[in-house]
Amino acid sequence: MANRNPSVCFSLIAGLSIGIACAVASAQSADPVQASSSTSAPLAPAQAPAPAPISATTPLAFPTGVVSATGITHTFLAHSPVQGKVYKIAANGDIAGAYTVGLKGEDSWLLPNGRLLASYSGGVREIDPATGAITWEYKAGPGVEIHSCQPLPDQRVLICECGSKRLFEINRDLTIAHEIKLESTQPTHKQFRLARKTAAGTYLVAYGSDAIVRELDADGKTLQTFVVPPAKNPGVNGGFRLPNGHTLVTGGYGAAVYEFDASAHIVWTLQQSDLPAGFTLHYLGTAQRLPNGDTVLSNFQGVPEVFEVTPDKKVVWQYHNDKIGPVSACLVLDAP
Repeated sequence: MANRNPSVCFSLIAGLSIGIACAVASAQSADPVQASSSTSAPLAPAQAPAPAPISATTPLAFPTGVVSATGITHTFLAHSPVQGKVYKIAANGDIAGAYTVGLKGEDSWLLPNGRLLASYSGGVREIDPATGAITWEYKAGPGVEIHSCQPLPDQRVLICECGSKRLFEINRDLTIAHEIKLESTQPTHKQFRLARKTAAGTYLVAYGSDAIVRELDADGKTLQTFVVPPAKNPGVNGGFRLPNGHTLVTGGYGAAVYEFDASAHIVWTLQQSDLPAGFTLHYLGTAQRLPNGDTVLSNFQGVPEVFEVTPDKKVVWQYHNDKIGPVSACLVLDAP
């Protein structure tokens, strides 16, 4: 399996009525149309009082449905690859919207024009949430899997393909603007997960079961390698560049998230032993660093499915809802 990076590409807009989640289907699970318009400045983040963190000794119960003893403090998007939908979750835990994007999608974005850009197993689609109509689509060839997409500010879309082993920027007329050949000895499904273009013009590519994230230049040369520590089920799902130059890396089935400094040294880690009784980490897919320093994580097939932690690893809130299925990715909307 495989932040949103607030420093690159389209900023996410608070309070818009579609949902999405940032990206990761389990490795164990089972014609283009007219393009859209583009950029717009992000709205200011909503300010909400922070609840008291949950103590590491606080027992948690997770019945069917929404759970958070302290209340959810953000509106966010949750991607359900098994259902093939993206959900918008309101701050009170209600499902505020549900949008069909295609099965086994692992990456989705809220665009400034209110539409949704999302990957599915065989391609990438832009969808009008008001009608469900597909307003733009790229379809991959046979034997290819897509786990990642990213909207770029010049109307291009960054796509990473397994099988064909390539990372490319595609125009809305479906011509390829730039392409990098990738290398992997893994079987198709385990080759790559999320990829991100940084503000510096480099690319962070998660090499799935190789358990590394590589930063590549425009020619595909490796500039930096982020290697996660050994784990029972090693892997990575995504690398997310932070404003301070650090990089968050989610470990997939390794069930941990790591923050690397600019020299690729680990300076912060979150894992199972850091969390309260009742938490079960299974597959960490996306990691989003908020302006206050907290981190929001998606926990595919785990309990809870989405949660926020402080820099000192205290849980601020958590969300679990059996009705929406396992969540591969999440994205807070009321944060830049």
